[in-house]
Amino acid sequence: MEFDSGNGLLLIALGAVLILGPLTKSVCRRLGMPVSVGYIVMGLVMGAALRPFDALTTPVFNGAFSALAQLGIVALLFRVGLRSHTSTLLRKLPSASIIWVGNVVGTFAIGYALARYGLHWSLETSLTIGTAFSATSIAVSMGVWDELGLANSDVGEMLLDVAELDDLSAAVLLAVLLGALPLLLIGESVSWLQIGTSLIGVLSKLAVFMFGCYLFAHFLEARFTEFNRRKSDTSASLTISILGAGLVIAAIADYLGFSIAIGALFAGLAFSRDPEAVRSDASFSYFYEFLTPFFFIHIGMQTDLSVLISAIDVGLVMFIAAALSKLVFTAVPAMLSMGGRDALNLGVSMIPRAEIALVVIYECRAIDEDIVSPEVFAGMVLVSLATSMVSPIVLRRMLTEKRV
Repeated sequence: MEFDSGNGLLLIALGAVLILGPLTKSVCRRLGMPVSVGYIVMGLVMGAALRPFDALTTPVFNGAFSALAQLGIVALLFRVGLRSHTSTLLRKLPSASIIWVGNVVGTFAIGYALARYGLHWSLETSLTIGTAFSATSIAVSMGVWDELGLANSDVGEMLLDVAELDDLSAAVLLAVLLGALPLLLIGESVSWLQIGTSLIGVLSKLAVFMFGCYLFAHFLEARFTEFNRRKSDTSASLTISILGAGLVIAAIADYLGFSIAIGALFAGLAFSRDPEAVRSDASFSYFYEFLTPFFFIHIGMQTDLSVLISAIDVGLVMFIAAALSKLVFTAVPAMLSMGGRDALNLGVSMIPRAEIALVVIYECRAIDEDIVSPEVFAGMVLVSLATSMVSPIVLRRMLTEKRV
């Protein structure tokens, strides 16, 4: 049988991911860096190695990694939703709302203004950057707070609440953006009336989808989980059933024009209220550990090193804007309810842009590559790498000094 070089390269690449993934994770933890940084760098190296063979553009190779990256997004967002608790968030909303609203509105405005008027990018690109800027990364900073035993402190709990609200609002903004982008791309022939009508339609569909998730969570999820628990002989079987339901919900969101990422997030939220489903998160970790690296690795593989180097100046400007806007628009409103030092710790903790920000860029690029050009894509990858590396270093020093 003749050896298919395309399939051979695909198998080699998949084998490399499975072999080097755990090693990358171990190295990142020893260096005190987020694992997402290691996976993106790993993807950059793999992309540079495979690009001369034109492997990245072949249908088989690109299709396989794209599918695995999409499943990685589902696993990533499902877990974000699964670990969020809507009832707890609603109780914390009065105390966290000022910080949450202030930093989301402020960072979105800074991101949009920088892209639109500073870098002279299109309206669609600027809205994408604003949405990406509004998100944060729970995992990056909470890892530092956990490491120092401060996750259960008042500021640590406030960080978790505000970060979860940030991610939920960024997901809603992304859903609206994905629904509006096709119309915006038509150009000047579209009137504001048409845009307004389209947005009302998008918001209506989103409201119906969210209400459907609410009904499932309150009236069907417990029965679904209990039925599958009785029929499953292992916890892994129950997890597979729950993941299947999550995929169906994600597919419905994608059909409505919101992407599977939005559906996966709300699917996780739907199951988060059930203790039995949450206990299955231990088994879900195996699927999470296997699938999520492919999303970050695919991000790195899609980034051309030559473009990344040429976009350093753009990435630096975006990094400064992303870091300062999150710091200022989080710390200033936080000072109304806590001391200045705690407010600064909270602000630094909110700086990283990893999972949700990259999902925003990834999903908007899938709509039209003109929205997220190679330069824009590389710039946001640099923002993600820089914020995820710098923030933990600064935060660890600030929290350590506070304890001393």
